[in-house]
Amino acid sequence: MQLNLNLSQYLELIGSSLSLLFNLVLLVIIIKFSRPEYGSYKLLMMVMATLYAIYSAIEVIILPSYLVFEYNYLLYTTQFVEYQLLSQILIVTFCSIFACMQVVLSTQFIYRYLSVASFHFLRERYFKGKRHVVWISLTSIFFTNWFLVAWFVYGNHGVYPKELEEEMFEKFDRNISQMAFTLVSYAKQGENGKVLPNYLNIAMIVYLLACAMIPMNISLSCGIKTWLKIRSTINMAQKSRHLQKQERQLFFALLIQFTIPFIGNTVPMLILFFCPALHISTEPYTNYICMPVPFYPIFDALATTFVIKDYYRGIMRIFGLSRYIKESSTATGIRVPANTLGEQSSVSINLRQINTIRVDNW
Repeated sequence: MQLNLNLSQYLELIGSSLSLLFNLVLLVIIIKFSRPEYGSYKLLMMVMATLYAIYSAIEVIILPSYLVFEYNYLLYTTQFVEYQLLSQILIVTFCSIFACMQVVLSTQFIYRYLSVASFHFLRERYFKGKRHVVWISLTSIFFTNWFLVAWFVYGNHGVYPKELEEEMFEKFDRNISQMAFTLVSYAKQGENGKVLPNYLNIAMIVYLLACAMIPMNISLSCGIKTWLKIRSTINMAQKSRHLQKQERQLFFALLIQFTIPFIGNTVPMLILFFCPALHISTEPYTNYICMPVPFYPIFDALATTFVIKDYYRGIMRIFGLSRYIKESSTATGIRVPANTLGEQSSVSINLRQINTIRVDNW
């Protein structure tokens, strides 16, 4: 493995290495400290942490770099270049795991909404025992879909603009024919200077963006519905100052779980997709625009650890810091199981029950 890296690549290596470490630790915490009430949500969190770990491990191995040149967006490997075929598989898998994470995230939001809205029949139907195969199959379909498109349409098959080949050799002293990459080429310059669109690449990008919007819209919709249901449930009791604080915490938990992946991955990718299509150059800042990509799984793992009380206590115990945990009023009393939020009537809901509703009980 080469270590002749520039600043952005060193930062990427640091970020992806920390992300791998944090998500492996989170996976251990989920397995060890999840309560039985978490039910299938434990499995969803384990799958998400595993996908983040695989995503970060691939990033550590191949250190993907980004280039926007003319009408082209190139994602290529910086390390592991001596094994071109394996590197090609890894970089296509790297792209495809992004689709998997979007599906699993949307599934988490669906599960939360079904629990909060008391749609227990639907939750038991699709999130119990062998019925997990439904969302697992959808995740596999999304992965396969992105992998096939990235491999057969955007992979290295010896077809790329001549000017891009010259740019890579002049700027990086690399022969593009021997590289592992995915290349989105919207158009090329003809001999007379006329722009010749690449309709296949354009159509496939529109198709992939449409596919990505499906789980993203589901996450947003279920997140809003979950928040409104929590708010209406809390409004059944008289709001104390502590209850208002609890309400803000629940909203914050939903907000961060949607915005961290969106800002950390989706926004940089949209910039790289649209800039070459509009013939806008992002050089020499392209790799810095994508700097959130290796770091955002760290913040997602931290958010999960510190928002969910049992995981926070678990990590404190692992590092021998349990004596510093402060007991709050939400840490005592009756814990509301994952399937009870929203079931009580306005008469049966009391302040003590509402105070124990936390993200870890979804």
